[in-house]
Amino acid sequence: MYLPSEAYFGGSNMKRYLQVICLVFLLLASMLPVSYAEQVSNTFELQSSSDNVQSGENIIITVRGKSLVDVYGAEMELAYDSTKLQYTGYSSTLSGEAFVREPETLDNKISLVFTLTGRRAGLNGDKDIFTITFKAIGNGNASVGLLSLSLLNSQPQPQTLVGVAGGEVKITVTPTSSSPSPSPSPSPSPSPSPNSNLNVITLEAEPTDKGIVSVGVKANELFTAFEQSKKESVLIQVTSKPETTEVQVSLPAAEWLQSASQSGHADTIKIQTDMATITLGTKVLKNAQVSESSNLLFTVARVDPATLPLEVRQKTGSQTVYDFNLMLDGKRLTHLNGEVQVEIPYILSPSENPNQVVIYFLGDDGKLEVVRNAKYNASTNMVTFKPNHFSKYVAYHSMVSFKDMDGYGWASEGVLGLAAREIIDGRSEEYYVPEGQVTRAEFVKLLVQLFDLEDMTATAAFSDVASDAWYYRSIASAQKAGLVQGKDNGSFGVNDAISREDMAVLIFRISNMSGISGLPSISNNTITRFHDLDSVSAYARDAVSLLQQSGLMNGTTEGYFTPKNASTRAQAATVVYRLFQSIN
Repeated sequence: MYLPSEAYFGGSNMKRYLQVICLVFLLLASMLPVSYAEQVSNTFELQSSSDNVQSGENIIITVRGKSLVDVYGAEMELAYDSTKLQYTGYSSTLSGEAFVREPETLDNKISLVFTLTGRRAGLNGDKDIFTITFKAIGNGNASVGLLSLSLLNSQPQPQTLVGVAGGEVKITVTPTSSSPSPSPSPSPSPSPSPNSNLNVITLEAEPTDKGIVSVGVKANELFTAFEQSKKESVLIQVTSKPETTEVQVSLPAAEWLQSASQSGHADTIKIQTDMATITLGTKVLKNAQVSESSNLLFTVARVDPATLPLEVRQKTGSQTVYDFNLMLDGKRLTHLNGEVQVEIPYILSPSENPNQVVIYFLGDDGKLEVVRNAKYNASTNMVTFKPNHFSKYVAYHSMVSFKDMDGYGWASEGVLGLAAREIIDGRSEEYYVPEGQVTRAEFVKLLVQLFDLEDMTATAAFSDVASDAWYYRSIASAQKAGLVQGKDNGSFGVNDAISREDMAVLIFRISNMSGISGLPSISNNTITRFHDLDSVSAYARDAVSLLQQSGLMNGTTEGYFTPKNASTRAQAATVVYRLFQSIN
């Protein structure tokens, strides 16, 4: 082999030699496959919340992208030891800014897919993408690993990126430790239990480095709590630290249904966390396939404001947005069947009206939509609502006002409360027109919207209700629900002003449909008989008497109901909001 002599390294020869060496290295680098350079980027790895757990405990696996470069979409498949681990659910930090497909599971594999939406750059840098929750069900060594990975960039014609799937994580599952039986106490009387409420299950766990607290309720704890609860809900209290960003609570679904089915037992569970409180009824699993090993997972997380659309941040300000999920065996429960109640905190400022505190949910399109059934409790500083589905929710004080409400203090609560819930509007931007009349179509739509009666399958059979009219869906839904019957000539009278007696009939009917509490039964011994009760139509007389006794409707002047008079906008808002506040 030829080696250059010492003389060769002198002067310009040395410079030329170094240039040749550099060119050789550049040539060799150019001959390497492009993927070699890319493999330094777009690495996806798994991180476990613990490498040693007891049977029955939860494990959180985080899918983390490192050194990402314009990753617009990804599809990946995980494999896990299904004899030791049970998949219970997932969450994604990309919810709200990307389409995240519900994970598909087959045997011991989980398929995860996400794609960003709109014209924007892909993900760059380091980012947690998914958190996958497992429950330890068998003893021994278990593993979770990435089997495959496909990535796309954000170019108009998407290009496939080369990604690197990191190694698997290993977890050791040990048997549940049992505390030794204590020696008999020499004291003649037993020591009192530190928790006298035996229907309360208290759970606590240290948050992971990402702020996630994951706890599980054991079957024997659930059975004992239900046995002690009798008619009360079983309360699951989760204590956490200030740095907690997400709470996950799992419980055995079959054991819950079995415990709640026992005679004399309550069928509800209340899960109380520092972020929110949720009450679940067993009917939430009404249409679900529940097996002996089924696991129910509830999660609530504080949403990072930086991930929210600009318009949402501008409107909600400093209020916390919460992301709720409920999953059975890793599948989201999308229909809650009216069996879920949520409470989230809200501190009312001195200048705010409690009737104007509402809840918004953030849709997949990034827009806020009001939840009309929300109510604020000033004594607990909590807003309670019943969601139709789980999503991102935020409490908010709606700054509505009208310039023409002076002198209508008796109606202000109802007008502003309904306006905050986007049930009613002013006749113009700043004027409500409290003395204006209300048409029959307007009043029915008000009731249908506030009490969530809209039925997309309903059809209307009235001669004057056109299928393309703004009130069609409301009147059709009200007719199907038995709320309205129309007139003898087959019409509804959509543009007729609603009379006070007809308003009383509709309020009476919807109170029966909505589970209102505290209404007296009809009797002949009314507290104060209206002087003009004989002029009330026969079909409306019972409704007028009952609503008078309940305080939902009063007379227009002392002792007179004026049943044939048209209801004003102020009167209609007041009566409907009183009814809304009376609903359980």
